[in-house]
Amino acid sequence: MEQLTSLLITLAALLTLLPNVLHANQPVISHISKDVVASVGEDVQFNCTVENVGRMSVSWAKRSVVLSMRNILSLSDPRYTISETRDDDAGSATYSLKITKIEASDMGPYECQVIVSATDKITKKLNLSIKHPPIISEERTPKSKLVTEGQNLEVSCHATGFPQPTLWWKREDNAIMPAGGPILSGHILRIKEVHRLDRGAYYCVADNGVGQPDEHKVLIEVEFRPQIAVLRPKVAQVLAHVAELECSVQGYPAPAVFWYRNGAKLQSNSRYEISNTASSHETTTSVLRIASVSEPDFGDYYCNATNKLGHTDARLHLFQPVIPVPSSL
Repeated sequence: MEQLTSLLITLAALLTLLPNVLHANQPVISHISKDVVASVGEDVQFNCTVENVGRMSVSWAKRSVVLSMRNILSLSDPRYTISETRDDDAGSATYSLKITKIEASDMGPYECQVIVSATDKITKKLNLSIKHPPIISEERTPKSKLVTEGQNLEVSCHATGFPQPTLWWKREDNAIMPAGGPILSGHILRIKEVHRLDRGAYYCVADNGVGQPDEHKVLIEVEFRPQIAVLRPKVAQVLAHVAELECSVQGYPAPAVFWYRNGAKLQSNSRYEISNTASSHETTTSVLRIASVSEPDFGDYYCNATNKLGHTDARLHLFQPVIPVPSSL
């Protein structure tokens, strides 16, 4: 009875040690290269060391594509080479995958695989990141933005690149930003209570130290109701001479400009000539020319400007100057 008990104890001890013995003979990936960051055109090498490799098949794969099996490549790209270094005494082997003159398409995860069975494998991964200059997304960054004066403006700029680019904004000709200073950091351009003077070209700039920074132009257009400026609200002219009344109009969209006299719209004819000349900064200069002034022409004229945001008028007065008559002696 004592002999049977001793045998059972010994058998139990052996069963306890059996998993450790079996595990000791299992292949183990003891080392894999760390994640790699490189530039296009450089050479890289990945190493994977497997303990207890025995006659197991070891491969490198990129995503679901198998690149090698032991020391044989499974693709024909001459930039790829595979080597196997075995240490029979230690029962280990190192599998090295080298890629020369790397390209942007080489970026991604690489996996060292030990094929244990048709349904089982041991794996470890590393990632290859490739530096590339910043590129601002044309699809996600607008070319222009329309806003009404007094509203808040927000424009986002998006860029790719590795390392992640730093983004900032500047104005055309390095003009001062609405919030002050030459630049605004961050990928979002924000302007509170936009003013017409804020209109113009803004540039999103992306830089990550690789290659040249990328720039993207965004045209900010500000809608505002018309405003009229009159340099000479009172114009004096004698009879039978030419008189010119002039007003300067600003507004966006560009206002329609008309002249009125006694509530009636004036048209170009033998007596009146109206010319509207557009210039920069959404300014239109309108001139009403009276060919030969007569008595009925004296009085008030109105320059009227209208766009979708409203209208405004400016009054101009044409009068006959009083010519003093010398007193007789």
